[in-house]
Amino acid sequence: PVITSGPLDATAECDAVPAVADNSEVIATDNCAGDVTIAYSGEVTVDGDCPDNYTLIRRWTATDVCGNESIHTQTLTIQDTTAPSIDTASSDATAECDGSGNGAELQAWLESNGGASATDNCGDVTWNNDFTALSDDCGATGSATVTFTATDDCGNASTTSATFTIEDTTDPVLTNDPTIT
Repeated sequence: PVITSGPLDATAECDAVPAVADNSEVIATDNCAGDVTIAYSGEVTVDGDCPDNYTLIRRWTATDVCGNESIHTQTLTIQDTTAPSIDTASSDATAECDGSGNGAELQAWLESNGGASATDNCGDVTWNNDFTALSDDCGATGSATVTFTATDDCGNASTTSATFTIEDTTDPVLTNDPTIT
């Protein structure tokens, strides 16, 4: 049989993979009388450079009444070009100086990505940040503006930034009552 038309090759985003075409979308003719039977033969997945980039090869077989066959192949290039969506941006945080550098509070803020959240259209999101150190404004106070980066399995990334500040707004407390003589 001669296949005259069928599902076309295409490129699609990983969250919009086309459904398998119906057998009626493959058209074939034969030089002799009799029906041509069209059957979907399945698909093969060829891995790409990341989990959401791959190729699907779908096949349909056209068979005439004498058992002669022709194959129609559709190649779908599946890709992930969409960066994660920042659903909640990171938020600034201010902490009162605890005299020890506020390490636990800073670490908790960093680990929570400054309160940010993100989702991806096809896979998981991993976070990292560019924090290096706090500025040293006076004593144990300071601040740092941190960029949090959400990256998907294919390396697409989105960012959000916020500032962590340690301030000292507490007046000193006198521990001895000096006597004036």
